Amino acid sequence: MTLRHLSLLLVGLATGLAPATAQTDLFVVTSDFATGSAAILQASAEDAQVNLLTVHADAIGQYFDDRIYIVNRLGQDNVIVLDAANPTQPLTQFSVGNGTNPHQIYVVSPDKAYVTRYDDSHLLVVDPRDGTELGTIDLSEFADGDGLPEMSEMIGVDDRVYVSCQRLDRDNGWISDASFLIAIDTANDAVVDLDAVTPGTQGIRLSATNPSSLVAAGRHIAVAGVAGFGDHEGGIDLVDPTSGRSLGLAVSETDLEGDISLLTMTSATRGFTVVSDANFINSVKPVNLETGAVGEPLSGLSGGFISSIVVDGDRVIVGDRGSFSDPTAAGLKIYDVETGMLIAGP
Repeated sequence: MTLRHLSLLLVGLATGLAPATAQTDLFVVTSDFATGSAAILQASAEDAQVNLLTVHADAIGQYFDDRIYIVNRLGQDNVIVLDAANPTQPLTQFSVGNGTNPHQIYVVSPDKAYVTRYDDSHLLVVDPRDGTELGTIDLSEFADGDGLPEMSEMIGVDDRVYVSCQRLDRDNGWISDASFLIAIDTANDAVVDLDAVTPGTQGIRLSATNPSSLVAAGRHIAVAGVAGFGDHEGGIDLVDPTSGRSLGLAVSETDLEGDISLLTMTSATRGFTVVSDANFINSVKPVNLETGAVGEPLSGLSGGFISSIVVDGDRVIVGDRGSFSDPTAAGLKIYDVETGMLIAGP
């Protein structure tokens, strides 16, 4: 299979950053946009085990406590559960509702998980062991005129899970006038009002609309928000979950010189982001959220679509789709965190 879309996750790390020199196994979801598959690159190995099982052409992976969860998105609308020790045979597969377009699963505990459903107004609560529905959480009050909040990514902080609501108006060119992070209390599955003074239930209004990546940056949440493609109004938003507010853009798309799509952090302040320029050429650039500095892009990438990036100890792993002129460049490119030097791949 030609590797054209890759979703990476670390197998063996439940939470937090990897130790400075540790390496973990990598589970990779691949797609050529018609069919999907999965592979594993074991720690320190040079060759991947490929075609482990068939998945949806639009799928992503999550990892929690020795389990791999593959979210098959629109068109299949289900979750496959795998044992990380034997990922070729699914333990179970369960539906999250026809046509709901699931985007992410966040496992709170072995018997409870949340599933964001992009084409539905209710966050799903399930038992991840067998998919039993435990309830739903109504997020319709955060929707725009089309009735959908476009819930997508999630991140956990203490006893809360924060859900990104893009609020893209499907009846008006898929633009957004405001995007939010909505806090869910994991003890009672209730939406948390983050502003007791303002009437209604309030979330965190983001400084840039259309958020994608949500990642931990110390005690803050770093949010990659693209706003409108080509307008350079997005950037990396820094959110303080303690005060329940955005601190503003730590790095702007003007600084990045393009549209931001993905973000991963190596520490509380340093990370790498995927940027697309006016010609849709993708690059990976180091960023410093404390100073706002943007470094030179990593070398050795094809310029084609980059659909995933992850930090593993002292490595940065980039899922490079390859380009039309050089499809053989597709695969994993591995870089040194400190120097940015290409050390392996594809």
